[in-house]
Amino acid sequence: MLQEFNIIIIDRLGKSNVVADYLPRLNKSSEGIPIDDDFPDEHLFAVSTKSPWFVDIDNYLVTRKLPPHLSAHEKRNIIQKIAEYSWIQGDLFYTGQYLIIHRCVREDEVFDIFKSTNDEPCGGHFTDKQTAYKVL
Repeated sequence: MLQEFNIIIIDRLGKSNVVADYLPRLNKSSEGIPIDDDFPDEHLFAVSTKSPWFVDIDNYLVTRKLPPHLSAHEKRNIIQKIAEYSWIQGDLFYTGQYLIIHRCVREDEVFDIFKSTNDEPCGGHFTDKQTAYKVL
């Protein structure tokens, strides 16, 4: 495939090409360091995941049950907020001021949304309303 191009290959000496010259200069001892395959604790003790901020509202809209670990005050807050939220085709939506509907997104989705709107051919930083229309 390279024959159709006019290219010149220039070989560099090892002294000037330190990246390619590194591996042959490694100490090659016949005695390798033994790999320890024994792990004293082969059990997983904890898995930490960060739930989205709207997980309790989301679960209540789907199951109509509040989590038992919440206090009475937290349960009352969720029930008061629930009127502003809707569950539509697997997504949670918030009806905000002036009856504008917003889709609730996780924190890890926010960067992807803004990246996709800025990387498009007509992307860039515009006013807040134009950016919101592009995101929606």
